[in-house]
Amino acid sequence: MSQHATELCILLVDDTYGALTSCVFQTLRSYGRLPFRILLQHTDLSPNELKHSLAVLIQQHLVLWYTPLGDETTYYEAHWPSAYALARSGKLVKIVEDRFGDLAGDLLSNLLLLGHARVGDLAKAYNAVQSDGMLGSVSEGQALSEDGLPNGLGNNHTSAGTKKRGPNLEDLHSVLDALLRTGFIIPVHESHFRSAADNRSEAERELKRNNDSFQGALKGEKKMEFEQAIDGKLDQWRDGLDMQTKDTSGRGRKRRLEDDRNGVDRKRMRMSNGLANGMNGHAGHPHALDDFYLDDNLVLRVNHDKFAVAARSARLIELSERYISKATSRVYAQLLSRLEGNLLRCNNRRPSEDDDEDDPTSWPTSIPANELSPVFQEDVDLAGAIGRVAPNKVDRNRFIHPKKRRKKTLFDSNDAGVENVDSTDEDEDMGDIVENGNISEVNEDRDLVNGDADYGSEVKVEKEDHFPIYSDVRSRVELIRQHLLLLAEHPLGFAEYIKRTPTKPEQWTINFRSLARQLRQMELENTIATRFGPGATRLVRIFLEKGKLDEKAITSIGLINQKLMRSILTAMHEAGYLELQEIPRDNARQPSRTMFLWYFDPDRCRQKLLEETYKAMARCLQRARVEKEAVQLTVDKANRTDVVGKEDEYLGVDERMALSTWREKEERLLGEVGRLDDLVAVLRDF
Repeated sequence: MSQHATELCILLVDDTYGALTSCVFQTLRSYGRLPFRILLQHTDLSPNELKHSLAVLIQQHLVLWYTPLGDETTYYEAHWPSAYALARSGKLVKIVEDRFGDLAGDLLSNLLLLGHARVGDLAKAYNAVQSDGMLGSVSEGQALSEDGLPNGLGNNHTSAGTKKRGPNLEDLHSVLDALLRTGFIIPVHESHFRSAADNRSEAERELKRNNDSFQGALKGEKKMEFEQAIDGKLDQWRDGLDMQTKDTSGRGRKRRLEDDRNGVDRKRMRMSNGLANGMNGHAGHPHALDDFYLDDNLVLRVNHDKFAVAARSARLIELSERYISKATSRVYAQLLSRLEGNLLRCNNRRPSEDDDEDDPTSWPTSIPANELSPVFQEDVDLAGAIGRVAPNKVDRNRFIHPKKRRKKTLFDSNDAGVENVDSTDEDEDMGDIVENGNISEVNEDRDLVNGDADYGSEVKVEKEDHFPIYSDVRSRVELIRQHLLLLAEHPLGFAEYIKRTPTKPEQWTINFRSLARQLRQMELENTIATRFGPGATRLVRIFLEKGKLDEKAITSIGLINQKLMRSILTAMHEAGYLELQEIPRDNARQPSRTMFLWYFDPDRCRQKLLEETYKAMARCLQRARVEKEAVQLTVDKANRTDVVGKEDEYLGVDERMALSTWREKEERLLGEVGRLDDLVAVLRDF
């Protein structure tokens, strides 16, 4: 981990949990894995202070611990991904609120505040909440209404000091179940508190203890099988799927619950492998779950990896709307939503050496177009975004010669498959040339770039404006397929088409790794163009296509002035975005007899930009802290319970002005941190 990333994580821990915990976290980041006795010496804290700090850090998964077998010494080490995730807390809550509602966002906010919590504790807290606002997302002086919202957002209000019943038990359990099934929260496993190396050691020990075939020295296929078994065990632990090592006395046990309103008997949901048995595919509203309850002893935590998947989907939807259309982005959003269900993280698969990234059959899952049709409402205009000319508006007799076209991917009329077709290059007929020497018309391009396919359905044409309108004969499935074709034909390759087989219909899937690579390249090119000009982006693309080049070859290929080219190359080399290799032609190694080859390393450039982004985020947080210290007395006064809501009465004009200026600066700085975090997500997480 780099210096700037460590500095950023320490600042985030300090701003969130205070100086005491940040001191312990910083010590563990500086010295690495330490036992309690050595950690006590480096921090100069009392044993009680250190124990309390470690308890908070472990509860928040900011510190990992492990006690080796046969050793009574416990070792602690800092977990920087959890510390960096503190910068995304607001985004996580916003994503869940948009998808599942305010109650889900409130539950996630409290899970982020607590680190992890039992289902029974959450239910108990929400059923009897004091108005002093102990929950993280409820401000002081507010109590939860019957809908689980702070007062002022719902219809019911309570006075201070009174208890108010929160959301009913069915709603709370159904929301938690929806978050659990979609992967935004996962059951806590003991492996979540250990490092990757410790988990691997434990997995090896458990497999060798429970499987006699893995005893002794392993070679060849047996060793490969053992490694695959280890990876499978680690995946189960990571996703909280292996619950056999935990106390399951309360999990999976049926019991009767008496509903306060109608007295209907309820049964507990049986938990197996961390997921709900008997779920009948409730993919809609989270409140669709009835008569099932999660086990009160089930401990849940936030799955930060799933939010990277949601952020990636949001970014792809934004790009599809920018490059194609809003209606097409709606179709793409549904395709992404269906494929997200099987992904708990962006890098969900362990790539093997012989894995072909461009082979759609090797990707996790695919779906047919007809499964997307039921989710669209009638008010979604899918046909209006597809460019099409009515058949009676085209005189095909005028186009007697095909034009020269590139090799394109076409679909035949009955959608039997995909073929590569090359059209011939013929001379233009002199009859097609009008008097002024211009060609009168060009041939109709049937390459399906705009989704134009012949399904045998008729199209009605309005005579008033001459714009075609799709008839009712054309089904929504065909329209959805046209939008999917637009996504597949785009240069970015938003979607991929899998041919139909005798046993399976045509399928649609997404090559996430290819899209992630292109997103990273786009961010690199945007940054380089901003810092060094558009000519630098041109040079980068030349290097990516041609590899290592000398100055003479660069000038010849790029058609760039040599003086301008050298200035760009020098600036990019000094900034670390270009590399230079010296190849002597003889043993004398004289500069005149040396070849200088320039090249672009995308991975190294990505790491360079990532480090600069970490540094910028840390500087923004430091600047926000300095601005706050300048008006600390005013901020403390404004945060007093007797002043909140009465600032005009208790604060002077100068104090209100200083407070407003500070809040504006802090909002700008934190907004910049959020934008930089979006760049980090593209460069590191996608």
